[in-house]
Amino acid sequence: MHDELELKGYWWLPGNQNVKIAGTLAYVQDNDIVLEIIGSFYPEQEFARMLCDGKSEKIIIGITSDAQKVTLYNCFAYGSRNCYCDFSIVRYKCQFIIIGKHLSDFRQKCFFKANIFIPELSHWSPPSMLHMSIHKDVLNYSFKCVENIVNSVPIDDNTSLTIKNGVIFHSDPLSPEIEQCTFLEISKVCDASVDDFYSNIFLFEQFLSLATLHTVLSSQIELYDKSEYQEDSSGENIYKPINILSIKSKTDELHKLKPCDFLFNIDQISNYYPMVIKKWYMNNKDIAPIRAHLIDSIVKRGVFSSNDFLIVVQAIEGFCTRFRKEATLSEMTNNLIAEFSGIDRLRKDAINVEQVVDSRHYYSHFMNKNRKPNALDGWELFNLMIKLRKLLVCCVLDFTGFDKTEINNVLNRCDNDLFELVKIPEQK
Repeated sequence: MHDELELKGYWWLPGNQNVKIAGTLAYVQDNDIVLEIIGSFYPEQEFARMLCDGKSEKIIIGITSDAQKVTLYNCFAYGSRNCYCDFSIVRYKCQFIIIGKHLSDFRQKCFFKANIFIPELSHWSPPSMLHMSIHKDVLNYSFKCVENIVNSVPIDDNTSLTIKNGVIFHSDPLSPEIEQCTFLEISKVCDASVDDFYSNIFLFEQFLSLATLHTVLSSQIELYDKSEYQEDSSGENIYKPINILSIKSKTDELHKLKPCDFLFNIDQISNYYPMVIKKWYMNNKDIAPIRAHLIDSIVKRGVFSSNDFLIVVQAIEGFCTRFRKEATLSEMTNNLIAEFSGIDRLRKDAINVEQVVDSRHYYSHFMNKNRKPNALDGWELFNLMIKLRKLLVCCVLDFTGFDKTEINNVLNRCDNDLFELVKIPEQK
């Protein structure tokens, strides 16, 4: 994984290889992707107009000083002209870098496989490549180099998701640093595009966010193209990874992850996982906005606001409107409470439906408080949100294929404080 990168080379626009401009590409993971070229892809008289119009390029192609193929995607121009030296400097802010392949479009179907590395995945499904044993007070380690398949599920006629354990070597081959990890492999029967793979990756990131109750993002994506390979001494084709880099915010919370904070891990749902993950992908469009609100509601924030409450309530309303009988908010909430009455942690909550309704309308429509006397604020509103968040999780798990008994088991096992009510301070 690259946190920072600088690539020098020549750059041009697709279909116009005659105009190649020297420049430098700089990448900082949590900051920017910027290409700086000395000159312009366009005639001099168009330079000023290009900058004024905010000219953008969907694709910029490059070849680096060490002969790497590079594709830049979604590039937005800005720059200046040096009047003394009579040359222009154009900078492009880019959304993605593809290293190892020239693409004409993100929808170009040429990839058959992707390996996706998500740090949280190794915590959710711990790798078993490194083994420790003690014999006569001597500590020994051994590891397997062959990738180990944890689970493989075909989610449609063209796509399979496989969770694998692997070993990564760093540093000097004679004294390597060894890292074991769990990663996701997405394989295709027919070649697919970057867009296709990103759609699959996004949905898995959301699933893992729900499972870990922690917002997750992939840290490294490797694509594989059957035309990009080297032949080893035995005549076998070794496919070269094509890396995709984008701007991602760094997180320092990974070391704080604890398995007991997860909603569930793969071992706990081993019997359910193939059915659940397949349904998660099959019903993507039906549940997408509700699922997005749920993922947004589990992001830990330093300050609570009424918007955090509204995100959860609106997701519950959307779920009922789409998958249950359409009714008033009061009726929908009561129906869901009755439907999940066997869930221990919901039964203890005793959700006050009048408070849900009045708080929803008070904060959505900015009504006078005296018109919504049951509307809550402060700690009381925060606790109401936590109760409703548990109800929303039950809705999503039910829709995804968990039965009521397993939903109850999942919530009873989870110790995450996202589900814990806070003790309201006594007013003096």
